[in-house]
Amino acid sequence: MMRSTDRLAACSKQLDAFQLPFELVSAVNGEELAASTIHELYNYAESPYHKHLTKGEIGCYLSHIRVWQKIVDEQLDYALVLEDDVLLQDNIQQGLDAIQDIRQPWDLIKLAEAPIKRKAVHTLPLNEFSLVSYNKVPSRTCAQVISLSGAKKLLANSTKIKRPIDIEIQHWWASNLKVFGLQPYIVKANKQVESEIDRTRSREQSNQSRFRKFIRSVQFYFKNKSELKKRLRQLK
Repeated sequence: MMRSTDRLAACSKQLDAFQLPFELVSAVNGEELAASTIHELYNYAESPYHKHLTKGEIGCYLSHIRVWQKIVDEQLDYALVLEDDVLLQDNIQQGLDAIQDIRQPWDLIKLAEAPIKRKAVHTLPLNEFSLVSYNKVPSRTCAQVISLSGAKKLLANSTKIKRPIDIEIQHWWASNLKVFGLQPYIVKANKQVESEIDRTRSREQSNQSRFRKFIRSVQFYFKNKSELKKRLRQLK
């Protein structure tokens, strides 16, 4: 966010050190959203997610929509999308170069993984890296590469906000997203920095339905398993 000037300065310094030009896309401050705007975009009663989204989560989702729209408007082949709480690794340029050599169709590539490590169930060699498919897509959206096709798919599935953006991407089949990870990771999440979402109100503190959580967790497990089998057959 523009108001997080200290974090922006730290992130800019890293990008400059690796000679990576960038363009700042101002984030949406969820706290400043009108109640009517939120109601138009999000309705808990119609949402499949078990928690009430916070204003910070809605603002975060809208911020990512701005980035996707920019990719589409400018017809970019793909874009490196970084939030401002990241630590760039020494191999970042090599990783970005390797992405240009991918021959497998892709929509979104995770460049970092936190806080839970996910199992790689399929691996494609890519120079000194590997393009991996996960048993469950990692959460967080701090560092990823999004293609033009991926941006279009995400936009088409975001006329209404249903769940937090990272959880939405975990439901990749809803957008028919081809999601991979690039390992070893070229970005790490900065654990010393508190997210803007949590500054507003922690996701863990939001109102939730435990019954809905149980039902949705079971549904997600079987749907993810089924869709993953289909995707892996396409990769072989």
